[in-house]
Amino acid sequence: MSDLPIALTFDLDPDLFDESVAPTQARTKISWRCITEGIPLIRDRVGEVAEAAGLKPAPSWFVRVDNQIGDLWGRPAWLLEEYGAVFEALETAGEEIAWHPHLYRRSDTGWEQETDPSALADKMEAALADMKRFGYAPRCARIGEAYGSNAIMEAHDRLGIEFDSTAMAGRKRVDAERIIDWEATPHRAYRPSQADHRIPGKPARDVVEIPMSMQRVKADYDAEPFLRYLDLSFHPRALAHGLDDLVRDADYLVTVTHPSAFLSDFEPAGGHGLVAFDPQALTRNLDAVLDAAGRHGRRPRFLTISQLGDELRRELP
Repeated sequence: MSDLPIALTFDLDPDLFDESVAPTQARTKISWRCITEGIPLIRDRVGEVAEAAGLKPAPSWFVRVDNQIGDLWGRPAWLLEEYGAVFEALETAGEEIAWHPHLYRRSDTGWEQETDPSALADKMEAALADMKRFGYAPRCARIGEAYGSNAIMEAHDRLGIEFDSTAMAGRKRVDAERIIDWEATPHRAYRPSQADHRIPGKPARDVVEIPMSMQRVKADYDAEPFLRYLDLSFHPRALAHGLDDLVRDADYLVTVTHPSAFLSDFEPAGGHGLVAFDPQALTRNLDAVLDAAGRHGRRPRFLTISQLGDELRRELP
């Protein structure tokens, strides 16, 4: 049997985390039930599935610490202050607290992606300094909205971030809402080229990029399956189109999920064609991953994102 390392990662964004869940004008009331309700729900469900399979769970929690949080609540690491007992308990249990900055700037219409290299570096340094004031020195980061740049990778090296898990390999979307450009990126870990963060090359950065696991997913509103990251909150029927191939061929799995996507209260009227808003989806999807691993002779094991990074880094130049 061949090993299948699996990193279960969860992005702790506000509960209404996407335009498809709630349009911008309906997202002014920000809540964090993803932390108070979503985290316990996920830990219980993942624990049950892992125990049944004889495995030990090792979730990684990507916490929003950034200038937007600071602007709205007074400090970038406000979540670590407000929900300190939650995060202390997670870390004590051996789970990982990782960094999830959304690097925005204010505009006349609200917030937009920061792209200026100097401003990006300043925002990252200030946010990470505040995170460290609460005793957290994250090893891994995931930039919000899957935004990447050479300046961000340079800042990772300077700030001591060892791993980044932002890349959506094979995807490109550049429009008024998103700047996602990972079309040329490989589906496996690499050291980013100093000339182009999207690909490996020499001279290379110290940081290791660990792309999210991408697979063919067919939402109810899709004519054909579409390349998306492996999200355990999706309807199991949506993941069924590409999950088997992914589990068979992948060097590792990195799942990406917003905890509030398991809370039925946030389901849009009429339902959602992709996100289930049902905790049963977590159980069924995780069972499906483990079942596929068994069919293909893969030996699954759960790791935190940084534990996975340690293993992958040993195989890189």
